[in-house]
Amino acid sequence: MVLAVLVPPRPGTVQDAVPALHQAPVGLTLEEAVSIALERNLDLELEELATAVATYDARGSWGSFDPLLTLKGSALQSEFQGTSSLSGGDVVENDTYALDSSLSVPFTTGGRFDLSYSHSNDETTNLFAAFDVSTTDVLTLALTQPLLRGAWRRYATTAQRGAEIALSRQKEHEREIRQRIVLDVYEAYWDLSSAREVLGVRELALDLGRQELEQNRRRLEVGTGTEVDVLQSETNVAQQEEARIQAEFALRQAEDRLRRILLQKPRAGEEALLWAWDTPIEPSTPLPEIGEVDTDWRRSLDLAVEHRPVLWQRRYDIDAAEVDLQGARSAKLPQLDFALTSSSSGFDEDPRQAFDTAVGWDFPNNSAALTFSLPLRNRSADYAERAARAAVRQAKLAYEKAELDVLAEVRSAVRDVRFAAESVLAAQKSAELARRQLSAEQARQEIGLSTTFQVLEFQRDLAEALSNEAAARASYAKALAKREHTEGRLDARGTEAGDAVHAG
Repeated sequence: MVLAVLVPPRPGTVQDAVPALHQAPVGLTLEEAVSIALERNLDLELEELATAVATYDARGSWGSFDPLLTLKGSALQSEFQGTSSLSGGDVVENDTYALDSSLSVPFTTGGRFDLSYSHSNDETTNLFAAFDVSTTDVLTLALTQPLLRGAWRRYATTAQRGAEIALSRQKEHEREIRQRIVLDVYEAYWDLSSAREVLGVRELALDLGRQELEQNRRRLEVGTGTEVDVLQSETNVAQQEEARIQAEFALRQAEDRLRRILLQKPRAGEEALLWAWDTPIEPSTPLPEIGEVDTDWRRSLDLAVEHRPVLWQRRYDIDAAEVDLQGARSAKLPQLDFALTSSSSGFDEDPRQAFDTAVGWDFPNNSAALTFSLPLRNRSADYAERAARAAVRQAKLAYEKAELDVLAEVRSAVRDVRFAAESVLAAQKSAELARRQLSAEQARQEIGLSTTFQVLEFQRDLAEALSNEAAARASYAKALAKREHTEGRLDARGTEAGDAVHAG
């Protein structure tokens, strides 16, 4: 069932006037609690937005290889006075209208292809000009490719690979936050379940105490009991009432801890969440029973190495550092660039003829060049490479430290499960013995072989044993969740997503 507490009551209804402690508790399964927490957790939403930002950054980084089209139109008017008979006139007027266009296509090899076309229309009064009105078209093809520094895909795409690694790392961080939230839900849920069982135990102890008090009062009325027995029973009832109040207080505290995780933001159409903080929650998923305990911590370690987000983050840190090192190595190399250029120009009174001449490559101009440059000291690149090498070593050491931390966490988690299971079995045995002792002592009291004081002692022992059993079972459930968390598989959806990312 969906958590009914998330449906707000209408203002002014009877429910508003009912004290929270007397409202009927709302059932909530562990699966529902996890689903609500993942839907409403603000920390997870922040991480999802951070992942979206990293996704857009990674995709946008490839925009540096998008073709670039450039268009430029210009007009130039000039007039100058002739200074000699070769000036072309006493006053020479020139009107030039030009259109320049270029298309640049970057390559992932670090090179670039450029195609440019220049169209110029000139009108002049110069007597020596071939035409009063003429057109000049120039078409140019150019290819440049670095051969050493900045060459080839390994270097040219370092920014893109760095952005993709940052995205993968952010996805792992989001998965880590998701698993942390799920673990918090498990622990809060089992604490609440234990607190509700403890409250039930205290209410049972209070009922037993009241029954004993009524029996002692009846014995006193018929002359077979004493006032001391009644006084002892009344004292016991008062003590059990105090214990019940403390257990109820602990229950309300546990409910608020779970609500703090679940009720962080309203759903669409909800105005507020304050109304939900007063409705009691009853966990409907029972505490797990003791099963066969797997004590092989090496198997858990293998799972952790494969699935733990923190280890994947450290691996991506190593990848990012190695990408930076590749860039630093390339920057340290001499620069050797190869360039090929071919151009064709057309000039004519007729614009169409000028264009056909340029496109037909009637008058080609071809060139090939190698450009070499070498910094004589290049200290910046040298120390940048050293820093990059140190960063790689630092990232690898950080991974080794993270592996060591994970190993310690896995061993501790597996050990906790084993001892928690043993504690549950011991607590169950203690509770059964306490129950049998109380039953036997009550039978002895009926035939006058036991006192009220002894019966009350056994009642308190039983209440304590049952409370210890509930706490032990909750500790066992939390230990199981902690082990799954240390193995990196507590959140199945997050693990599957992580596997998909790693496979990609």
